[in-house]
Amino acid sequence: MTMTVLVTGATGFIGSWVVRSLRRHGIETVLTDVRRDYSRLEMLVEDARSIPFVEADITQPDTFERILRDYEVDRVIHLAALLIPQCRADPVMGGLVNVIGFLRLFEAVKKYGGVKNIVYASSAAVYGPPTLYGPGPVGERVILQPATHYGAFKVCNELTANAYWVESRIPSIGLRPHTVYGFGRDVGVTADVTRALKAAVLGRPFRIRFGGMIALQYVADVAEAFVASSLAGLDGARVYNIRGEVVDMSMVVETIRKLVPGTENLITYDPTPLPLPADFDDTAFRQEIGPIQTTPVTEGLSETFQFFVRLKEEGRLYLEE
Repeated sequence: MTMTVLVTGATGFIGSWVVRSLRRHGIETVLTDVRRDYSRLEMLVEDARSIPFVEADITQPDTFERILRDYEVDRVIHLAALLIPQCRADPVMGGLVNVIGFLRLFEAVKKYGGVKNIVYASSAAVYGPPTLYGPGPVGERVILQPATHYGAFKVCNELTANAYWVESRIPSIGLRPHTVYGFGRDVGVTADVTRALKAAVLGRPFRIRFGGMIALQYVADVAEAFVASSLAGLDGARVYNIRGEVVDMSMVVETIRKLVPGTENLITYDPTPLPLPADFDDTAFRQEIGPIQTTPVTEGLSETFQFFVRLKEEGRLYLEE
């Protein structure tokens, strides 16, 4: 039986990798984003321009209902969002995209009636500072006290998804990534790991703005987690942590220096940890969805390095300010 998955935010960092994963699984896909930007997609998906693509503003009425009906969508992977810097700069616009857009999707799914489940990106930003939690990996059922508008919007969406399950029986799964790295990551403080590697390839100095222990997740693994969740067929409004490899920033910097010889004095980091727990418990995901691939940081950075080398050779590698 064929199925069609709608990916929102499809030209973004995680979105592009999710499209890659879906195509490798042979799943029919429809893409939507606010603009038709193939810069990431064409590096990851051979036939990127042949995939149905709808340019759309998710904050507008009827956007989702039209796409769902026109393409007979079975499942949705919702990744469209403004990230922490944009939400901090303009909280109202952040709320329109991240919260109103989320509501527009669930309302359209309720009216359309043909979607079997929604998988959406929540975030580790829903958590509060590490002092709120005890030692060891942090589970899903703890105090949520986000310190950013972005994190607050994600908490709102988790609660909204639960309300739609209770009132309308719309199944959903929210995933809470931590620090995702890989080709295409260029926005936000936690993008610094990827941007540092890019800077090294370009021979430019770069200081990562945080340090300490950090849960690093290779984007290919995160994309597979979204696809596996979409195919799981579970009911309810579920929310899961997903976990990568927990490492010290000194190890990350040393790996970058080994990948790009001669950069020993170029890549540095601030030792101050992020204001989030460094490790999360992903037992529930593994038990209810299944095993999740965990690419070692050395391997993930090496694969990302190869992307950057290729772009540099083509004269298309730039470090965003």
